[in-house]
Amino acid sequence: MLAIPALLSGRKSGNGQGRKGENIWLLAGGAAFAVNIALWSSALNHTSAAIVTVLDNTAPVWVGIFAWVVLRKRQGKAYWIGLCLAVAGGFMLVYGRDQTISTSEPLGIVLSLLSGISYAGYILITQQARQQHSALMYSWMVSAVGAIILLVFGLFSGVLDQVLPARSFVLIFLMALSSQVLGWYLVNDALGKLPPAAGAVTLVGQPIVTTILGIFILNELLSVQQWIGAAMCLGGILLAQRRKGSA
Repeated sequence: MLAIPALLSGRKSGNGQGRKGENIWLLAGGAAFAVNIALWSSALNHTSAAIVTVLDNTAPVWVGIFAWVVLRKRQGKAYWIGLCLAVAGGFMLVYGRDQTISTSEPLGIVLSLLSGISYAGYILITQQARQQHSALMYSWMVSAVGAIILLVFGLFSGVLDQVLPARSFVLIFLMALSSQVLGWYLVNDALGKLPPAAGAVTLVGQPIVTTILGIFILNELLSVQQWIGAAMCLGGILLAQRRKGSA
């Protein structure tokens, strides 16, 4: 779905072939994408979707720490306060829908944290790659490389041995079209225009969008806790964007 428009765009702009150093970022992005998807999906076998979502969204923490320790770009107090508010708000939003934290296995917690770290790596790699490649070309290459890596992983792990009904394939296609194609394209486009730390914090707002969609699509009603969590998450994102300095 991304290949044809990406190739046509690359041909028109003359950027279809990048230099070796630039293409390494494409491969690294695809690898980080595959690792994140594999860890995220595996964690769901050992803990709840709420825990996976919350811990996967700790990516801004790791991005901020990396920028501070490695890049020597220290974030202001507003960034860290806003980040804590956003993560706590996201926790309240998701936990309000799935209160199964006490039944989580330690392995699920570890995999979810590793998923968040890999997500942070993807954000940092994408910010670098988008300096040389368009969002469309980058999204296509990341999807292609990630799909190959996940295919090899699935074949060797036996995950693909499971027979799925036709309805499952339809749902997978719809999820790929909405979340993978459109969703990840927009993420990649935004990460090419925002500093890594700012982009990472903004992505914490995903639970807000999920909750809003749940109201209209699933007729879900929000609890008081979830409304408070949504306000904290949104307020934290806005506060973090006003930080001093940028990563």
